[in-house]
Amino acid sequence: MKIYLFLILLLTTTIVIGQSKGKVLGTVFSQNEEPLEKATVTILNSKDSSVVSYLLTDTKGKFEFVKIPTGTALTLFISHVNANPFRQEFNIPNGENYDFTLLKLDSKSLDEVVVNIVPPVRMNKDTLEYNTNFFKTRPNVNVEELLKELPGLQVNMDGSIYYQGKEVSKVKVNDKDFFSSDLRIATRNLDASLIKTVQVYRDKGETKKDNEDEDKLPITINLKFKKDFLRASFGKLYGSAGTRSRYEAGGLFNTFKDTLQLSLIGFGNNINRQSFDYNELNQEAGLGRSENYGFDNFGGRNYSGKANDIGLGFNLNNDWGKKTKLNIMYMLK
Repeated sequence: MKIYLFLILLLTTTIVIGQSKGKVLGTVFSQNEEPLEKATVTILNSKDSSVVSYLLTDTKGKFEFVKIPTGTALTLFISHVNANPFRQEFNIPNGENYDFTLLKLDSKSLDEVVVNIVPPVRMNKDTLEYNTNFFKTRPNVNVEELLKELPGLQVNMDGSIYYQGKEVSKVKVNDKDFFSSDLRIATRNLDASLIKTVQVYRDKGETKKDNEDEDKLPITINLKFKKDFLRASFGKLYGSAGTRSRYEAGGLFNTFKDTLQLSLIGFGNNINRQSFDYNELNQEAGLGRSENYGFDNFGGRNYSGKANDIGLGFNLNNDWGKKTKLNIMYMLK
């Protein structure tokens, strides 16, 4: 009996040590010894450069992380629009905190290797930018799965997205509307491997007025493609058949060239599904949880028996100069 109690106590102690967390804090100053507000401070896992956590400094240049794993190699990365980036490796001893005290972003003390590094997260004026190279996802996942890995973003089961507790109203692709009637068409049908940068910002519209109350402005996510896909055509097709003459088929096609963006989507089936959702298809195929995340935009009728449902849609963007822009979206059921 004593041996069992000893083993339980030993196991409990090991788990507590393994789960030990600590704080990381400090203050960021410019080379003029002024506190840097809204500097992006990121903690990376030194082994694979994945992001552990990030935050922005307050008005006094202070930052404080909580629940950071101890006893592992970490890297602190700081970037600011008016200063050169800062990078330093560190390790939090078990059961302790790590205080950087004062950190001065002085370009004279930084070598070229550090200066040329693109930060994992940064504030670019009023836009928060995530460098997707630092966020690990499984192969062949969609954009929604990528967004789930980005700190500060929350993706719910129904596909709605929240940034710092406020719902995202629109998802753009390369600064242009992409089936704007439902952001899930972008997040659930575009592959994460296409994306180089995810931008989050308050959308001021075409006026770009600075005197508006920012808290009341809608939140927009902009997906910036990798260079290889800025002038390319790509897509995906699916199809399946079952007993009793059941079938399902559909596809997504995109072509991007300079200022032209053209996207076509469609589906057809006789299994009472009135949506185009690649997540749903995988789930019904046994690759995940089965729930209905359909897009209401396609409409359709509800049947208790076998019925043919067809949905088609296209999204067209093209620019002729700075003042003339075309955006057409059409959905047909």
